[in-house]
Amino acid sequence: MKKILLIALFTGLFMQGWTQCAQTLRLARATYEQGRLHEIESQLKGCLEPAEKGGFSQQENQLRVEALKILALSYIYLEEPQQADAAMLSLKKADPYFRPNPEIDPAEFVALYNSFREEPVYRVGIRLGVNFTQPNVNELVTVIELADDSKFNRAVGFQFGAALDVPLTLFKQTKKWTLHGELLNQQRRFTIVQNENRGTDPAEPDKELINKFEGVESQTALSLPITLEYKFMNKKFNPYVAMGASTDYVYRSRLSAERTRTDEPGVPEQSLDLKRRPINLSVLIATGIKLPVGPGLIVFEIRYAHGLTAVSTPATAFANQSLALDYGYADPVFKQSSISIAGSYIFDKHNPKKIIQRK
Repeated sequence: MKKILLIALFTGLFMQGWTQCAQTLRLARATYEQGRLHEIESQLKGCLEPAEKGGFSQQENQLRVEALKILALSYIYLEEPQQADAAMLSLKKADPYFRPNPEIDPAEFVALYNSFREEPVYRVGIRLGVNFTQPNVNELVTVIELADDSKFNRAVGFQFGAALDVPLTLFKQTKKWTLHGELLNQQRRFTIVQNENRGTDPAEPDKELINKFEGVESQTALSLPITLEYKFMNKKFNPYVAMGASTDYVYRSRLSAERTRTDEPGVPEQSLDLKRRPINLSVLIATGIKLPVGPGLIVFEIRYAHGLTAVSTPATAFANQSLALDYGYADPVFKQSSISIAGSYIFDKHNPKKIIQRK
């Protein structure tokens, strides 16, 4: 019973505080409409204190925003620009997504709002996606004579990591340009099929004897892609294009290999380590959209990465002797390209600030 009474008491005190500040806001509205602007600061002072000191609660944040708007308007018409700036700064901190309505709000209030930074200073979040990697062979090194149908094919790999957006203020069109960076853990995979024609079976001249090597190479790398994005339409979806570069550190590379032979025992599948250049560079182009959702953006992007550096060298072609002797496979010299499809959610981080006009 005592617990119930205590809950009722605290609930009553909370509702009383809410009622008092709501009533104070109604009084301030009426005072503003009557033109008694000097009275508004003293009326709202208590409710604009932090919630723990009796001000508007977190649930009443929109009431706090309205109160700060009335206070800013009163300072504007009282020709007190410093106090008006302080009220607008408090308003933007209380609700970074508040936007005035030029068709309803006074032009002086809209101008005051526009004198403050609207865009977030940065956005940070997470990124998930898949990629499809294709080796671009510069020099094919072989142990055996390969048939014409030998090939390398893309395979799906996964990636995840952190993303960072920094809206740029170096350009006049500040809402158009964004510097974007990521730190990703990327898996890159592709398949290898190499066929060797051993001729025909003497007992069956129409039967070809084929040795087939099948492998899946999986690389794991830490990637640091950096791109410059340009938003080319002021639409709800915020479409953009981007260009940049990526530095990748390959810390693991393995090949799952198997060799089969027609009418003869094959070599069973096993995983073998490969030597790869640890640092690789790529150029990037991308396009995507950014959808405002909650306190941030959902981003969908398609990106093409073109490798500039070879991930293998002639010196490592026969580095793994088991591959050469047991599987008949030698490492080609190749660069690699990839197409990735990824999604991100990035949170807005605001720091409202008066824009200083430089002459």
